[in-house]
Amino acid sequence: MTFSASTDGSTATITVTVLNSTANLKVEDASDLGDQLEKLVNDQTAHPIDNSPAYMTYPTDTGVRITNRLGQIDIPWRWIMPVANQLRQ
Repeated sequence: MTFSASTDGSTATITVTVLNSTANLKVEDASDLGDQLEKLVNDQTAHPIDNSPAYMTYPTDTGVRITNRLGQIDIPWRWIMPVANQLRQ
C-alpha cells in the first residue's frame, strides 16, 4: 500500500495504491489540509477538523480519516506526514 497526494489550487487529491488497484479522493477547499494532518499527528487528542461542507478530518485508531461528499479515505499513521508534506509542496 502506498499513498501520494497533490494539490491543484485549493483542491487536494489523495491517491492510495494497493497491488494493482488505485483509488483517488478529491478534496475541495483543502489548501490547509497538509497543516491540518500534521496537527492531528502531533496532537492525537485534537478535535476533528470540520471544514464543512467540503470535508472533515479526524483521528482513528489506525490513523486519520478524511471524509467528504465523494467518499472517504483512511491514511495509516506512518503515511500521514508523507501525505501532509506532499500537499504542502
